[in-house]
Amino acid sequence: MKNHKFMEKSIRTSWLFNLVSAFLAFMLWGSWAYYINSANSAQSGIISALTQGTASFMITFVMVRAVTYLYHYFQNPVTKIVLPAIVVVSFTSVLLVNVHTLMGTPRVFYTILPGLTVAFCFCLLTSFKLLKIQQQRCKQYE
Repeated sequence: MKNHKFMEKSIRTSWLFNLVSAFLAFMLWGSWAYYINSANSAQSGIISALTQGTASFMITFVMVRAVTYLYHYFQNPVTKIVLPAIVVVSFTSVLLVNVHTLMGTPRVFYTILPGLTVAFCFCLLTSFKLLKIQQQRCKQYE
């Protein structure tokens, strides 16, 4: 494949895609954290919701950038899709367990498991989207 000038520009997702994804993550996973932790008390539900919502917003915003960076790091199409998801979700898991433990979330495992499952799928989707963009650009210049 020839090296064209268009290949020098990084393939990435839009700023709006990142922002909307982060906002939806805040709403969805903050609500879930409230639901799963409010059985103990309303206060622990609210603290868990704000912790998970804020963490989900920031992690989602950073996650898209991290997946994009890692996507460009790997060469094989399969590793470009799978490895960014594994690396990002592994890091996210450690971070969330520590933050929720620090904040006193009663049900840490149940609070973060659904979000991590969706995050893994989201990372795969983001990498796949980047691969499709790259393939379309390559077809344009063949």
